[in-house]
Amino acid sequence: MAAPRRRWLDRQRGIAVLLMVEVHTLDAWLAPRSGEGPLRDALLMAGGFAAPAFLFMAGLSQVLGDAALGARGAPPGERRRRALGRAAWLLGVAYAFRGLEYALGGAWRVAGGWRDLLRVDILNVLAVALALGAILLVGRARRLQLAVAAGAALAVVLCTPPAAAWAHVPSRVLDYLYATYPRANFSLLNWVGFFFGGAAAGALVAERDRPWPLLALAAAVAAAAAAAHALPAFYAHQDFWRTSPAWFGLRLAGVLALTALLQLAPAEWERGLGWLTTLGRHSLLGYVASVELTYGVASHPLHRALSMGSVLCGIAVMSAVTWLLALAAERLSPRRHGGSGAAVPSTPSPA
Repeated sequence: MAAPRRRWLDRQRGIAVLLMVEVHTLDAWLAPRSGEGPLRDALLMAGGFAAPAFLFMAGLSQVLGDAALGARGAPPGERRRRALGRAAWLLGVAYAFRGLEYALGGAWRVAGGWRDLLRVDILNVLAVALALGAILLVGRARRLQLAVAAGAALAVVLCTPPAAAWAHVPSRVLDYLYATYPRANFSLLNWVGFFFGGAAAGALVAERDRPWPLLALAAAVAAAAAAAHALPAFYAHQDFWRTSPAWFGLRLAGVLALTALLQLAPAEWERGLGWLTTLGRHSLLGYVASVELTYGVASHPLHRALSMGSVLCGIAVMSAVTWLLALAAERLSPRRHGGSGAAVPSTPSPA
C-alpha cells in the first residue's frame, strides 16, 4: 500500500507559489521609484525565498520519492533511470518555455532577441540539479545520501565566490555554472546548494517527520550564517546578495524552519488549507502563469506603470487567478485524490 502523501510538502510548495506570484507582480508592474520604502523592501525580501524554497523542495522530493520507490521494491538502477528521465523532461520544458516567451513576448522583433532562448533560468537549474541528484543520491543508502547531499551543499557554497571571480571567455555552457543577467537569471552556483540542502533534509525525514531536529538545524545554520556575515570577507569576490555564504545560510535556515513548522501543523488544518495544497500540487502551472501573465504581452500596459497600492491589488488578483488555474488543473487531473508515495510532486517545482 502506498504511503500517505505528506500534505505539508504541498502546503510549503503552495506558499512558495504565492511568494513567486508576489515578487513577479511587484517586479513587473511597480513603476520606477514608486513605493520605495519598508513595504517594498519587505515584499522583495519575502519574495526572495521563493526560488530557494522550490529548489530545496525539489531535492527533498527527489529523496522522498526514491525512498518510496525503494520501499516498493524498485531496483536502484531503475530509480536512477526514472530520475534522469524526469530531469531530461524538465530541461526540455525549460527550453520550450523560453521558446514560448520568445514567440509571445515579441523578442523576435528585437535584434539579437534570439539570445533569450539560451538564457539560463530556474527551470534549467532545476533540471540539472535533478540530474545531479539522480547520479549522486538516488538509489543510495540513507546515510550516504545525507553525507553526500550535505557535503555537496557545503562545497557549492564555498566554490561560488571563486567561480564568480573567474574571468573566462563567455560560454553558454559555463553560463550554467555561474553567470549574471542577461546571460542568466539563475546559475548552478550557488542555487544548486539549496537543492542539495533539501536532499539532506529529505534523508533526515524519509522514514518519518522530524520537525524539532529540523528546527534545531535551522537555528544552527542561521547562527553560522550570522557569524560568517560578522567576520571580515574571506573571498575577494563576495557579494552578499549573490555569492555570500551568509546569504545562502540565512535563506536555507528560513526554508528549513518553514518545513519544520508545517510538519507541526495538525492534520485537521487540511480542511482550511486545502486551497494551499491544491496550489502547491500544480506549482509548475503556477510558474508559467505568474511569468506569462505578469511579464507577457497580455499585461503590457501595466508594466512598470502602477503605484504600490495598485500593485498590492494586482498581487491579490494574480494570486486568485493562479489558484483558479490550479483548481481547474486539479479537477481535470486523473490522479486527483490518489496518494503518490512520499509526497513526490507530479512535476518538479519551479521558482
